[in-house]
Amino acid sequence: MSLTNRSKITVRYTTNPGDMGYDQSPSTWQTDSGEVMGVRRAANFPQELNDRVGGQGIFRRVSYTCKGVPVSHDEIWLQSVMMDFK
Repeated sequence: MSLTNRSKITVRYTTNPGDMGYDQSPSTWQTDSGEVMGVRRAANFPQELNDRVGGQGIFRRVSYTCKGVPVSHDEIWLQSVMMDFK
């Protein structure tokens, strides 16, 4: 999948220990609706999530998709950097 400046990224995250393999039942975080955002906000989402859930030391899993296709945070960050140079 090739990201563009207009791509919409769906971000889903969880802080539930069960979703990370600990002794609790997993949640449905990967099938929830998630948050839809632009490329720049998705690139900055790790910091936004730190502010939202209490900072460092909180374990979490984050999933990024664009049109249902998984994308890595590195791809999103690279697209946001390229937007600054166009």
